[in-house]
Amino acid sequence: MIQRKQTLFLIFSILIMAGYIFSPVIKVDGGMFHSMVKARDLAVNINFPIIGHYFVFVCMVAALITIGINLLTILLFKNRGIQIVLCWLSLIPALFCFCYTYYRMTTTEMIQDQLFYYGNISPIVAVVFIFLAMFYIRKDDELVKSVDRLR
Repeated sequence: MIQRKQTLFLIFSILIMAGYIFSPVIKVDGGMFHSMVKARDLAVNINFPIIGHYFVFVCMVAALITIGINLLTILLFKNRGIQIVLCWLSLIPALFCFCYTYYRMTTTEMIQDQLFYYGNISPIVAVVFIFLAMFYIRKDDELVKSVDRLR
């Protein structure tokens, strides 16, 4: 059924990843210079070495891929095996968003102070919701198999 707990968890994951696109990922403090880098900024007007040309765009595409896979997972509510596989596939870009931002932040030598901001924690929360959805999909699958055994 489409109105189950796993659907709610997947919707929460979609909302969190959509919020990730608009939330600050890295905060840069450099004396009088303060900048918030968001995942939706395509690095057009930002002249800052940590960004590069494709840094934020790659994270935005990974977040959109996670959103798309989760929407597809919700729509395939009759086939629980494929739902579980799609949940595993949606974990990869969500974790990529977090790890790539952390890697770029720690490996770039900067004069300014850069802070790992709250927006980059949201993919980890989305991963938790995806794992909860997988748990309830498995639970539904076991319930259906137990009813089939009774027939």
